[in-house]
Amino acid sequence: MFEIAPQQLPALSRWFPAGSPGPGTLAEHVLATGHGQWWADRPDRPRVLAVSCSDHVLLRGEPSLLAPDALARFACRYVEAPARFGPYLASAFDRVVPWERMLYVHQVPVSLPGRRAA
Repeated sequence: MFEIAPQQLPALSRWFPAGSPGPGTLAEHVLATGHGQWWADRPDRPRVLAVSCSDHVLLRGEPSLLAPDALARFACRYVEAPARFGPYLASAFDRVVPWERMLYVHQVPVSLPGRRAA
């Protein structure tokens, strides 16, 4: 995979929906802070996209389009990806340990800054 600059990113809404709780917020963090890297299977019109920061990686896209060694750079990191990436991760790494996560979303009305709650 190739590292790409933030200005080369495709529209992210289809790759990483904004405002979702959980690991998907990593993409928002990297975009907002500039801390982290963006990766794509090709520089123009990527079919697979990854975002990494610290020891976490999010993968999206169609893994069957990746070269066998394309994921090797993400060894020894926590990888969050759709289930379809499973076989490709298993072939890229000596050991893959699935980690189920539970996410609790506490929904409480919040007033926006500068506005009063009704």
